[in-house]
Amino acid sequence: MLAPLEEQFQYHSWATLHLLDHCGGLTAKALDYTAPGTMGTIHDTFVHLARAEAWYLLLMTGQAPVHVDNTIRYQLADLRAYFVALNDAWQYVLAHLDDYDPTLPKDDRSVEVPHARNLLLAQALHHGNDHRTHICSILGANGLEVPEADVWMYWWVTYLKPDD
Repeated sequence: MLAPLEEQFQYHSWATLHLLDHCGGLTAKALDYTAPGTMGTIHDTFVHLARAEAWYLLLMTGQAPVHVDNTIRYQLADLRAYFVALNDAWQYVLAHLDDYDPTLPKDDRSVEVPHARNLLLAQALHHGNDHRTHICSILGANGLEVPEADVWMYWWVTYLKPDD
C-alpha cells in the first residue's frame, strides 16, 4: 500500500481516467451534454480539469507538464495522455514534497499566499472530485450510465478484485 497522500492522488488519477475511459464510448453529441448546476459540457469539463491541474503543478513547481488550450477541441485519447502525464508529475512532486514551498503571488482576486504547498495539494484533489461529480451528474441527467468511480470502487479494483 501507498502512503496516505500518495494513495489519495492515485485514487484521484484512477477516478479521472476511469471516468474518461467510460466517456470514451460516448458520441460526440453526448460529450456536448450539460446539466444545470455543472460548469459546462462533459468535454469542456475534462479540458478544464486538465488545464487546472497543469496550472496547480505550475504554481507548485514552476513548470507545467502539459499545456492545455481551452480553445481546442481535444480528442479524449489526447486528454487521457495529458492526465497520465499530470499523474506522473504529481507522483514526482509527492516523492519530493519537501523540495516545494511555493508562494502564490498576489493578484486582483487574492493576497499573496506563502507556504501554499498543502493548499495546492488539497485544491487539486477537491477540484478533481468536484468536477468528476459534475460529469457524473451530466451523464445521469441525460439518461446515460454513470460509472462507479468512488474510493470504494478504486479500492476494489486496486487491492481486492481477484485476478481474472
